[in-house]
Amino acid sequence: MKVLIFAAHPDDEVMGLAGTITKHIKQGDKVYLSIITDGVFAKYFGQDKFDLLKKRKEDCMKVGKFLGIKEIIFHDLPDAKLDTLPQLELNKLLEKDINKIKPQRVYTHYSKEIHTDHSSIFYSTIVATRKKVKEIYCYEIIGSTQEFNPNCYVDISKELKDKLKAMSLYKSTLEKFPNPISVKSIKTLAEYRGIESGLNAAEAFIIYKRIEK
Repeated sequence: MKVLIFAAHPDDEVMGLAGTITKHIKQGDKVYLSIITDGVFAKYFGQDKFDLLKKRKEDCMKVGKFLGIKEIIFHDLPDAKLDTLPQLELNKLLEKDINKIKPQRVYTHYSKEIHTDHSSIFYSTIVATRKKVKEIYCYEIIGSTQEFNPNCYVDISKELKDKLKAMSLYKSTLEKFPNPISVKSIKTLAEYRGIESGLNAAEAFIIYKRIEK
């Protein structure tokens, strides 16, 4: 199976579903990652923007190699400004990736988000995947996703260590606990979702669409 992940920023893919990515790859699935923005607007104050952009891309590629992601596509749209773009432009960008990869399953952000980049990608994903993708799963980002009521849990008890290692590789974005973008925060959420589902650790999703034959 081909799997395509849409992520607004480098590190969203780890926070949301690194454990699930690892399971897909263990099962022999091919995983592709599309990073929509440069992910530096909110981070580069007092730093050189282009240096930080380079570091975030390098970190993302290290994570991709560690997890076994087949290809990472960087679109480099401006961070925190997706809601200022015409939706048609974003729709076409995501549709281009869909047409290139031809995935059977797509993972994307959820609609209820504090960060508008995330919600913008959700709505464009729904348009871009019409009649083209059988399965669409929405993942959560701790500290950003709101009103998230999962209807699917993935057991990542064996993959949690890989998720935490992947998060630790994001040196350019990692913060200290209790900041959501921290290894401990990610571990805490995985354990909480595990408690909800009767597992040691889990990642939670909302299945937006699944066609079965």
